Amino acid sequence: MKTKNFLAALAIASGGVSTIVSAQDEKKNSNIGLKLSLGLGSQDFTAAQDLERGEAASLSLGYGVSQRVSLWLGASASTHERETEQELESSLASLELGVQYKLRPGQKLQPYGKLGLGGFFLNTEKTQTTLSGGGVSWGVGAEYRLVRFLSVGAEFFWKDFDYSHQRVGDNGEFNELARELQGNSRGFMLHLTLQ
Repeated sequence: MKTKNFLAALAIASGGVSTIVSAQDEKKNSNIGLKLSLGLGSQDFTAAQDLERGEAASLSLGYGVSQRVSLWLGASASTHERETEQELESSLASLELGVQYKLRPGQKLQPYGKLGLGGFFLNTEKTQTTLSGGGVSWGVGAEYRLVRFLSVGAEFFWKDFDYSHQRVGDNGEFNELARELQGNSRGFMLHLTLQ
């Protein structure tokens, strides 16, 4: 009888210990709170814009409102040479507000989906031409928690936007284009996130 009671107590204790360990792992891999992310990668334009694939970088500030959902405010930039006129170089800059949804909260490896809205600016310095517009962005990726406050990740992203305004000259005003120009792009980004 004492052996049965001892085994029952041991089973209850081990269940309690595993629950505590599981809760500590979830806290260690928590999504809640302030985050800062730096990304490096490449971006390619899908529309016929005469732009080659270019190097890209991003800096984002986020806040995890729950174990699954984070809000992000991010800025990104990329540089691109022209396919036909190689002496011209263009740079794309964007400011985006997005929401990220994690599929495996509390785990070390967390796949996610992302959706956002943004403003996009394509500048060609040599011709002093700037195009601007807005659109949506989405992405899929995964993050791996290395230690409590540091994770690495990778993301494929797509940006679906149109240029609706143009400025010629550094001090000129933006004028509405007679017809919107397509500016869609896609890319890959590696991220380092502090949280």
